[in-house]
Amino acid sequence: MVRHEFGPAQMLLFQALLGSPLRAAHQELVLVFDGPPTRGGPSSTRGALVLHPDVGHSADDRILELIAQRCHSGQSVSLASSDRELRDLARALGATTMGAMELLGLLDSSLSRTPGAGGPSGGRAEKPSPSRSDTEAWLRRFASSRAGGQKDGDSR
Repeated sequence: MVRHEFGPAQMLLFQALLGSPLRAAHQELVLVFDGPPTRGGPSSTRGALVLHPDVGHSADDRILELIAQRCHSGQSVSLASSDRELRDLARALGATTMGAMELLGLLDSSLSRTPGAGGPSGGRAEKPSPSRSDTEAWLRRFASSRAGGQKDGDSR
């Protein structure tokens, strides 16, 4: 079996989220990726926690565990996922949710307001912002890796 390296795609999402309005709106962003850490993938930084499930468990299990812990302690939790069943379970635990397309819309709107994302700016950005096509490619790649289960990208 060929193991795909998702590290660069995970890093792209991580960087997009750090530059998005979500970062300013939440005390901490938590990204949970399936499988073990990959080469070139993101690592935790101040304000953003990157997690992977324990061996023998799924990312969904880890996500639901985190939501239950945080909601039980009175923290507000928001989940972005294209998995409708996971969103339903998260809402039952007290989290608010959004679908992948809604997340893409937030990232796309923040990128269009970022100097340098769509044209020249007075300053030089340290790292380039991902384009909408980069983000869509990331989603296609991850969707194709989830053989067996069909995922719904709509938040409704």
